[in-house]
This record gives sequence, C-alpha cells and structure tokens, in this order.
Amino acid sequence: MRFVSTFVVGAVAALASCRPAERQNAGKPVFAHYMIGGIREDHILQDVVDAKAMGLDAFALNINVFEPWAVDTVNLLFNHADELGLGLFFSFDMAPGYFTDPSQYASFLQAYLPRPSYYKYNSKPLVSTFGGESVPDSSWASFKATVGDVLVVPGFYQATPSPDFFSPLPSLDGLLNWNSWPTAPEGQVEVSTADDQTYLSAAHSASKLFLMGISPLQYKHMDGNNNWYRRGESNLEVRLAQALALQPDMLELQTWNDAGESHYVGNIWPEPVSGAPAIGAYTDGYDHTGYKNILAPFVAAWKRGDTTTAGMVPTNGLPVQGTFWHHTLLVGADCSADGMGKPAGVENAEDVVSGVVLVAAGETELVAVVKSGDVEMGKVSLKEGYNAFKVGGLVPGKVSVEVWRASTMVGGGYGGIEVANQGALCNYNFQVVGFPS
Repeated sequence: MRFVSTFVVGAVAALASCRPAERQNAGKPVFAHYMIGGIREDHILQDVVDAKAMGLDAFALNINVFEPWAVDTVNLLFNHADELGLGLFFSFDMAPGYFTDPSQYASFLQAYLPRPSYYKYNSKPLVSTFGGESVPDSSWASFKATVGDVLVVPGFYQATPSPDFFSPLPSLDGLLNWNSWPTAPEGQVEVSTADDQTYLSAAHSASKLFLMGISPLQYKHMDGNNNWYRRGESNLEVRLAQALALQPDMLELQTWNDAGESHYVGNIWPEPVSGAPAIGAYTDGYDHTGYKNILAPFVAAWKRGDTTTAGMVPTNGLPVQGTFWHHTLLVGADCSADGMGKPAGVENAEDVVSGVVLVAAGETELVAVVKSGDVEMGKVSLKEGYNAFKVGGLVPGKVSVEVWRASTMVGGGYGGIEVANQGALCNYNFQVVGFPS
C-alpha cells in the first residue's frame, strides 16, 4: 500500500515540473550517504523530497545484501528519483562480513545503470564503496571491463594517505576519505584536513577525483564490540569551513540516515530501526533534521564557488537561522546501570553547546544567549553571515539558544530533552535543534 501525504504530493508536483531527463554533473556535486533498510514508500518519497530541498545532487546508496527487502527499497528509491530528478548511485558495503570483491555486485549494478536517475559525473556512472581497501587493482580493472566505463571512487576508512596513493591502484578514478572525525588518541581537537589534503594532492597529480566527507559526530552503542564515540563538539561547524577552503571535487554528507552511528542529518524512520532495539534506545527522540538549517545554506555556498563561510546567510527571510547541538548526558555522569558502559573515546567529549547562527545582511548588535536549565552558560556576539560557537558549562536542565537585539528576541531554539547527570543508558548522541523553532 502507498501512503503519501498531501504535503509530499504538493512537493512532488513542484519538483517533477522541473526534473531533468538524466542526472549528470561535472560541477560541484554534493551527495549524502544513504543506508538501505526496509523503508516504507512514503518515507522513501519524503527522503527524496527532503534531499532535493537541501540542494543535494544524489544519494550514495549503501547496500550490503541483495535480499528482497533491500531490493524493494532500492527500486522504490529509483522510481521516485526518476520522477523527481534526484541522482542515485551505489556505495557497496565492503566492510568485514559483506562484499569481498566487486565481481559480487557487477550484475546488480548493471541492471540500474540505464535508469534516468543513476548519477553520472562527466557522463560516466559513479560507483562507490564503504571499505574495500584490500581489493587489488586487478579486481577493479576486471570489474570495469565487465560493467563498462564507470567512475570507481571507493570510500576508504583504513587506508594510509600518501602522495603516490594511486600508483598501485590505477584503475580507481578517485577516493572518498571516510574519516571525517578526530580519532580518540588525538584528544579534544578539531577535525584535521591533513589526510584530506594528502589525498587531494595525490588524486589531482594522478588526474583522479577527491570526494571529501562531512559529518557531525560518530557515536555507536550497540554492543561490547560497537561502543565508541568520535567527537563532534568541534566538527561539523569546522568541517563546513574546511570543505569550502579545500575545494575538493565532490562532497558527501556522512550520513543521511545511519542511526547506528548517530551521524544522520536526515530522517531516521522507525521501520529499519525496529529490528535493532539497541539503536532505537539511543536515537528515539533524537531528531537531527535541524541540521538542514545550516546545511542547505552551506550547499548553496559550495555550489556558488565560495571559499569561505562568510556568504552563508539565512534562507528563511528572517534575521537569523541556525542550529545547535549537544549531548544530553554529562561527560562525568553516572550511567553505571548500563552494562555496556560508557563508549570508548568519551573522554574527548565536552560539556558544551555547539552550533552555528547565520545572520542576515544589515543585522547588527545581535547577541546569542546560551542557557542550560536556569544557568546562563554564555553570550556570543554575532556578526553578519556565519557565526560558529562552542560554549562550555553545560549543566542539568533544558538547553536554549536565544538571539536578542537589546530587549527584543529575534529568534531562538529550545531543546526538548533535558541534560542529565545520571542515566540508565550511556547515551552520548546529540540533541540537534534548528531555529527559529
């Protein structure tokens, strides 16, 4: 049965009226990594509509099995993407336990290459992966000989960057650096672009493409082997500026809907999470769609060719627009009732509120006031354009960010989940609030 809301139908009509015949790009594309799950059709349609509204060029479809439920979701995505003009391409999951050689998905890929929505860059279909570092170049060459002239740009997370990275891998057409967060041993630092710069230089010197990842945080709390935190306190707001300065060939948001690792920026639907109660426990109520308030203006700035965040301004016609985020359990909180314990790397978390406020041209003398409970954590003077902030002193209670001009409030947002110093679950997912709310 199809469930399609009146709102979505209206959005579909507007988008369909301007859809292209084929999704091609040779400019400055932005993608989002999309986890294939058993998802209802109305939810799939909403994802396509929301991605178009954000300005994305394509979803990178992460698939690791060809079970009927997965293929059904893929087919529905292509049907609606064909209709509405969103690009799609596959990111085959080659992490341990899944695909081990590209020959395993060659015939599956070939069935979708003729679809109007299959994304092409410079007239060539794009193919990516998650993992696959151990695949020899001969396998990639054989894969391309089988499927035709495609661009293979895998996503590696265990590779070592080097200036001659592509020398033993001439059949690759580029690379996605999956590591968009600091590692635990690095401590409380901002995400670095050192590896990105090395990969970018290596790619361009070999006439290859570099695909840069952008992500808020990585928090996983599924079992004893999947319990870690890669900090996001100084990450997304920094990564946006880094991407504009570095100017890679392509960008990929990590991710649209990976609930398991908490770095979703789009919708997470209940049906794919229902079979994973551990994931549901730390994502239920933690809506991250508020990120769109800064991501949509960022995508527009990227496509304009901006090299700084200075030109990012509200798109809502109001004086301000923004997003803030924070974890809702203090770093030193007692969550000893959770047998899994605190995640590895949580020592790098901070009791802070981070965020971005975009200020319209001509707006002056604005101040953002950050509160936790009844405590004023701090004030941030705002300028026109992009204002990233991180304010310490998080205490129990609900968090708010209000923007004031003297005695007049011009916008603000309010977190619905209270910060706590004790919890039954060691939950370090972010509460994300877009504003004005």
